[in-house]
Amino acid sequence: MSTKGCLKLATLILTTIMLGSCGGVKPYQTGINSQTQRVNSQLKRSDYTMMDQQFTGSVVNKKKFKKYTLDQLKEAAFMEAEKAAIMAGGDGVLNPVYMVDQKGKRFYVTARVKAYKLKSDNEYLDMENNLKHNPNS
Repeated sequence: MSTKGCLKLATLILTTIMLGSCGGVKPYQTGINSQTQRVNSQLKRSDYTMMDQQFTGSVVNKKKFKKYTLDQLKEAAFMEAEKAAIMAGGDGVLNPVYMVDQKGKRFYVTARVKAYKLKSDNEYLDMENNLKHNPNS
């Protein structure tokens, strides 16, 4: 190769590297953290009671959610539902179900969750007293 050919090749490589580093795709951070205790394998079914109602949260990818991906929109909708469950007195949420509607460029994401309450020591004592005093019921 001639000197001009090497120079052109080096210039092409440098411009490719510079353009690639400038316009790279970066993941958009939501900055949302879940506030409730997650149910894991250590939490037994006898340690919590399910609440009767279900809670929902909805988000649309406009304004503050404009740059969110679909997974991030699902997470934001989950957090909205989780917030509603906490405000209603729940300690955490289970079984999220997501519904996604698309109209043009807009994604309407709704998350539906079931809330649970952790049993306190008083509830265990009440259950024990009920068993002692009402063995037939």
